[in-house]
Amino acid sequence: MGTEKNDASVAPIPAPPVTPSVPGPPMPAGAGVAFTPVSAQGKKRMKLIGILVGVLVVLVIAGVVAIKVVNSSRTPEAEVRKYLDLLAAGKASAATAMVDPGVPNNQRTFLTDDAMASATSLLVVEDVVADKNDDSDIRTVTATLSVDGQHFTRTFTVVADDPAMGVFNTWTIKESLATAVSVSGVKIDQFSVGGVSTSIESSSATLDKDTYVFYPGIYTLTPIAPNEYVDAYPVTIYVREGVRTTSVDEGVTFLGLYTDKLTDEVHTAIRERVGSCVSASSYASSQCPSALNNATTSSVDIKELPAELTQSRGGSTTLEGDVVLEYDSAKGRKEARTTAVVTMRTDERRMLALTPDGKPDFTLTFRY
Repeated sequence: MGTEKNDASVAPIPAPPVTPSVPGPPMPAGAGVAFTPVSAQGKKRMKLIGILVGVLVVLVIAGVVAIKVVNSSRTPEAEVRKYLDLLAAGKASAATAMVDPGVPNNQRTFLTDDAMASATSLLVVEDVVADKNDDSDIRTVTATLSVDGQHFTRTFTVVADDPAMGVFNTWTIKESLATAVSVSGVKIDQFSVGGVSTSIESSSATLDKDTYVFYPGIYTLTPIAPNEYVDAYPVTIYVREGVRTTSVDEGVTFLGLYTDKLTDEVHTAIRERVGSCVSASSYASSQCPSALNNATTSSVDIKELPAELTQSRGGSTTLEGDVVLEYDSAKGRKEARTTAVVTMRTDERRMLALTPDGKPDFTLTFRY
């Protein structure tokens, strides 16, 4: 009985339950940071930026190519050829705007399209060649040209200017092809070229000449008569670099000639004078023919008047012509030859002066 009490054992205390661990999300090998996925809107923005960058690159490349293409045509040679082509086309105003002739405005009268349109021949461009100094800001361009088949060469100096818009090459031609021609007149004070007219301020009497410039070509300078008693012949000039025409190296001088209208006025004056000398034949005067001064006559006939008046040794303002008279004398009918001397009144430029009624102003005397 007692043994049963000693063998009885005490029941063990149970251990607390163990809570199982919950597994976390799997981690990729070697990764320590997690990234948030890019949204659809972000992807769209990045794509747009990429497109814009690509477009800009293309535009830059295209711009560089375009500048090179444009500059390839903006060369010293091209600039000179453009200028010469304007002259060959008769575009005087555009050529003058491109290359200034460097002369006063009063000498530019005939640098016009109208004047060049009247030319019977203009510039022909044969060849244009630039030097090989491609890196220089001062270039030399040589042009082979012709006018009416006559060839000549001209060398131009072309200087680089500041680039247009900072990128486009610009050049300035320093020499104009305008050539000076001096003009004066005797009894002529105006002339025209192709409907463009101007006054002549100088005359050969003062040894002065007006200067006008022309572009290469063949032009006809036409005098403008101041009245019906004077006229002059046109003058054709051949203008090219350094050469003008046959007489133009010394300048053009319009020589005014008295017309038949003046001769008619002289004939009228001779008739009136001879008629007045009949009633005063006993009065010796240089205003009457000497034959009439030494004879007593009641009638005189003019058998011959001067067909033309020629310049006398006294100068271009003194003209002479033979007159044949037939008159009554104590010894019967006689014939006498005398010389009518006509002295024209002119101003300091040898322009014919007119009377208040518009007639030529001159004095008439007789020699012999």
